[in-house]
Amino acid sequence: MAQELTADISLPAVFDWRNVNGRSFVTTDLNQHIPIYCGSCWIHGTVHTLNDRIKVMRDGRYPEVLLSRQAIMNCVPDPSKQGPPPGCNGGDPWMIFTYLHEHKVPDESCMPYAGVNMPCEPVNVCRNCIGKPDPVTNLMQPDHCFNIPHWAGYGVGDYGNLSGEDAMMREIYARGPIVCKFATDDIFMYNYSQNEGVQEEGVYKTNKVYTEDQVDHMMEVAGWGTTDAGTKYWVVRNSWGTYWGDMGWLKMQRGVNEMLMESDCYWAVPDLGDVDEQLKSNVLGDYRLGTRNAGPRIGGTFESEQFAPPATWHWSAAIVALAAAGAASFTAGLFIARRETQYPWLQRGLLG
Repeated sequence: MAQELTADISLPAVFDWRNVNGRSFVTTDLNQHIPIYCGSCWIHGTVHTLNDRIKVMRDGRYPEVLLSRQAIMNCVPDPSKQGPPPGCNGGDPWMIFTYLHEHKVPDESCMPYAGVNMPCEPVNVCRNCIGKPDPVTNLMQPDHCFNIPHWAGYGVGDYGNLSGEDAMMREIYARGPIVCKFATDDIFMYNYSQNEGVQEEGVYKTNKVYTEDQVDHMMEVAGWGTTDAGTKYWVVRNSWGTYWGDMGWLKMQRGVNEMLMESDCYWAVPDLGDVDEQLKSNVLGDYRLGTRNAGPRIGGTFESEQFAPPATWHWSAAIVALAAAGAASFTAGLFIARRETQYPWLQRGLLG
């Protein structure tokens, strides 16, 4: 637990993963509502957190990893196991971490975000497409898409949840951003800039008292600070685009459980084994097969597996029903999965 990792560390008054000694350890901002409205905040808040934790673990080195939101949406199962993956109909980080503890997902280049529910099939996890010249115009025309059978994947090892200001700060400082549940409303969504606290100090404040059944949103929490006027705040990233809030981010009042955000938060430690192996140049990639172990080749293919054309996937078969908008919140329990894990970046001076 982060409390144990930081037991002898005095936390700074201000800490923000966007600026650690002049370096940013956060990845690009995402928007859950394009190309179409989708209740996938549970995926976006969690993926923001995992993307950034991967960057922290790798000390900002190449490559910058963005996990496939669509692959996660397609394959993380309904916790009741009674229906299809919930996708745009909502879920929570625990469902994602439980899935990634046993399965890996590729990065965004394998399966871009579409904002619709799709079956959990190989072509909806990692795909590539091909075209052919039009016989009249000689311009390239789309032909078909097919699944890529081999790719670098990302999972999680340790994962758990926490609550409370001190526990949140210590986890963020020790291992990276976390994802928390929020009770939001139309005022927050549509009139954020009109909030009195935002206009006065740049910190969102509300005197509203929310109940647990009003929790409907999840966002990444990546730091904290205090304004010149003495207001404590959290550094929060939303998933509604950079044109919302402060370039997609916001500061929210800290220590008062604003919008219930300090009640239920989640963390996980990413598994980077595949990308580390690929960066050793022991793994190379083909257009149709994806990543393959480097070794003797015959006629442009690997000796161990001659190429066989994959089954095609035609766009005409890709019409799917759009998911119902909204973000239902699933209760996942308060369990912690633990394994022995080392966190060497605590001793590297990175967090000074």
